[in-house]
Amino acid sequence: MRRALIQHCLVLMILALSGTAWASMVTVLRGESATGKDLSSLSAKDIVVLTFGDEKVVIHDRPLQLSGETTIHRDVSRGKLFLIRDHRAVANRKGYEVLYSHSGFHLAVVEKPQELAGIARLSVKPVTRSRVVVEKAYIPEAAPDPVIEAILSRLDASSYKGFLSSLSQDIPTRYLCAQEILDARDIIKEHFESLGLETYVMNFSASCWPKRCDAPQGYNVIGIKRGWLRPNRFCLVGAHYDSINENAPCGNAPGANDNASGAAGIMELARVFSQVDTEISMVFVAFGGEEQGILGSKALVRSMLSTKPFANLRASNLKSFVVLDMIAFYKKQYGVIVEGASSNTKQIAAVNTLVRLGRTYTALEMEKSYDYYGSDHEPFLDKGLAGALLIETDWDNYLYYHTQWDRMEYQKIPFAMQVLRLTGAMLATGAAASL
Repeated sequence: MRRALIQHCLVLMILALSGTAWASMVTVLRGESATGKDLSSLSAKDIVVLTFGDEKVVIHDRPLQLSGETTIHRDVSRGKLFLIRDHRAVANRKGYEVLYSHSGFHLAVVEKPQELAGIARLSVKPVTRSRVVVEKAYIPEAAPDPVIEAILSRLDASSYKGFLSSLSQDIPTRYLCAQEILDARDIIKEHFESLGLETYVMNFSASCWPKRCDAPQGYNVIGIKRGWLRPNRFCLVGAHYDSINENAPCGNAPGANDNASGAAGIMELARVFSQVDTEISMVFVAFGGEEQGILGSKALVRSMLSTKPFANLRASNLKSFVVLDMIAFYKKQYGVIVEGASSNTKQIAAVNTLVRLGRTYTALEMEKSYDYYGSDHEPFLDKGLAGALLIETDWDNYLYYHTQWDRMEYQKIPFAMQVLRLTGAMLATGAAASL
């Protein structure tokens, strides 16, 4: 008995030295098993549980005897498991083996994580503990407000489609470092001016990745509808209007879904709310340089925190914000992710408010996550400001992402209008709108 124990310990030591110790299984739980009741008897130190909506991915050393389970790997080193978010074009996503995917989050085996370090548009985090990655949003709906319903009825699909066309069909590219970005900037600027909004163009320094073409400067376009009671207090809705074709940066990049869909959305929301009275102000921002590292939103947030903010937009006066990024496509999930932060109670409340409004005023399936990354909501959330990103649940299944094929013909306009209803409900509620 003692000899057998010694031999067993020697084997474990050899495995540890060889890097194959702590080999685990990875199992997906669905249905009743995913509620967590069947896991309650297991020691927390024996398993790692990652929650993705109504499914759980369990990393465990001992076999599970549960119903509704699907084992997707039987022998993997825990040290090689990472949670990945990859914002590169689908064809360029390399360096890891995906075991499980949900809403753009990937549980993957990474053999050489050092080779992925520092790659732009890629987040790689080791899996070291149990956590909720994406939550199914079960917040109950509220009774619809007739005033808000009346405002939302003014949203017009043909109007939105026209804005989407002007950005993604009439302009061959909106790459930050191509001359055509100026055409997109001017279309948005002239639209804001035509609505009678206070309109500004905010310049910021821009670095061109992966290639400079012929336009060196970055621009945000800002339209402000002042509130009648507290004009310095404001809600903000933003979307980046630049696009990218990773394989041919100076070539065609129509960027219909990413992100003419969001930019056209703020143009349509501005059209509607320019005719609505609100107690506080509403700010509509078309961000530049998102594809180069969220440059435009970083510049605006820096200004908002400075002693002399641009257009007097002070961070302390921001009630809430929404960023729209990829809102016109679905494959299987007719829904959105509300992606925010949990650093303070206001941030958590903003996420929950958006979920409740989505359930009240739309037919969208709602998920929420506090694991934020990679779009123009990031600089706001990093500074503790309250708000969230709205992004289509199926964005990671959009095969034309960051290519010349991201065209208007693949966009689902009725779905995008549902996302605009949600955003409009937030603006009407937060700004205390009246007709």
